[in-house]
Amino acid sequence: MKFSCLNKTNINLYNELLNDAKTYKDNEYIVKDTGASLSYNKLILNINVMSQRLEKLITEKRIGVLLPNAIAHVVTLYSLFKLGVSPAILNFTMGEQNLVDCCETAELKTIITSSAFVEKANLQDLLSIRETKYKIIYLEEVKESINSVDKLMGLANNYRQQKANFSSNEVILFTSGSESKPKGVILTHDNIYANVQQALTSLDITTKDKMFNALPMFHSFGLSVGTFLPLITGIPVYLYPSPTHSKEIPRFIYQDDITLFISTPTFLTHYERYAHPFTFKDVKYIITGAEKLKPEIRDNWMSKFGIRILEGYGVTEAAPILALNTPLFNKNGSVGKIVPGMQHKIKPIEGIENGGSLLVKGPNLMKGYLIHGKGYIPLTDWYDTGDIVEIDENNFITIKSRLKRFAKIGGEMVSLNLVEELAAECFGHTSFAAVAIPDKRKGEKIILFTTKPVEESFLNTQERTFKKFIKSNKLSSLLIPSEIEVFENIPLLGSGKTDYVTIQKLAQERFNQ
Repeated sequence: MKFSCLNKTNINLYNELLNDAKTYKDNEYIVKDTGASLSYNKLILNINVMSQRLEKLITEKRIGVLLPNAIAHVVTLYSLFKLGVSPAILNFTMGEQNLVDCCETAELKTIITSSAFVEKANLQDLLSIRETKYKIIYLEEVKESINSVDKLMGLANNYRQQKANFSSNEVILFTSGSESKPKGVILTHDNIYANVQQALTSLDITTKDKMFNALPMFHSFGLSVGTFLPLITGIPVYLYPSPTHSKEIPRFIYQDDITLFISTPTFLTHYERYAHPFTFKDVKYIITGAEKLKPEIRDNWMSKFGIRILEGYGVTEAAPILALNTPLFNKNGSVGKIVPGMQHKIKPIEGIENGGSLLVKGPNLMKGYLIHGKGYIPLTDWYDTGDIVEIDENNFITIKSRLKRFAKIGGEMVSLNLVEELAAECFGHTSFAAVAIPDKRKGEKIILFTTKPVEESFLNTQERTFKKFIKSNKLSSLLIPSEIEVFENIPLLGSGKTDYVTIQKLAQERFNQ
């Protein structure tokens, strides 16, 4: 299936913003945060003034951006787009060493951030890198340095609506995979624009809608779907700085008559606890991804709020949406159908009988990777997601597991996701995380972590209970973990996903000594 809008090339998202401002000029506001709201015209004016000043401070073609969800973040990104500078959006939850690794991977010399954000988020230690080889630009200092000439030039540019002359435009995000160093994912503006259009072909969205986005922009879901999609389509968007504010977010959604919001299943669980049945009265779509939507979360939202959650599937490398359930085409337990304009195929994997690794190709797929110490590696053909999927006769996709989320025990492939699901069914709660670590005898062994409170000898009892459950259901004994360990909390990434990298390291430290 082909759509002309998906084949549009040489896009600069700043120029698209100028076009959108003309199309949707009647909007009261287009972007809002906890402190302010801006119309298209005022947003573009801010961008023009900011870009005037940044042009004098920046000499590189690639700049680090370390900011929360806020209007200032949007203004910064579009200012860089106008200047033909590629932002590398940094994850402020990663810790100092990972931040340095990202800067090295993208060969950054300068980072734009906010002193108020650094203080509020307690990132002073993280930004000790200022004392090394990185230049830090604080937005507060930039704002103070803006003079009357900058303002006049910004007003003049705003009046002329002068477009940017740059067509080779990129955004760099960083993966949170299991590699020792994060990979940079290079997304062109063409990739992002195509994915926005792919999403729009699947959902009935109008300018009467309002979107709420608390997912950080260092997450491709929060950036493309939560930020660029509404700006491109004239949908007012409320940017909120943290998805972890479980009590506050339902209140803001209620007060602002939000009709669309994106989240991850983990965060949806928290919002449901603090929300009144009437809180989400105006919400027509909740789009979720990044992790599997558990049946109990889906059922709770339907029974309490009457809202059907639309589960999707994506990867950073695809900007990010690959598949999506829609109100018309929806299957519980699946992640929907491949979005229009994409090709896909299944690669068989030895040891896995049903399904295989999903390979995709389309206009939304990245330009390539930045690899630490190696530089740019282009994407040449098909992209292998590394996800093991099954596709039914109606083209609904069900994700069985990540290829990396399998343990190979005695030559057999064992799904770690399945171990977690069975543990949840056995014990009646979902706080489980399974990882595989090397084992001299079997190749690998499974370690299952949980947060359930324990008493003395509880773990041995729990292990026996799980073994009985596996055997009574006539399942493979390979699904039985070698150890069950207790966490106070399951570590999470900034996106809300389980932080399997940290858990893996802990398992290896405890059991492979």
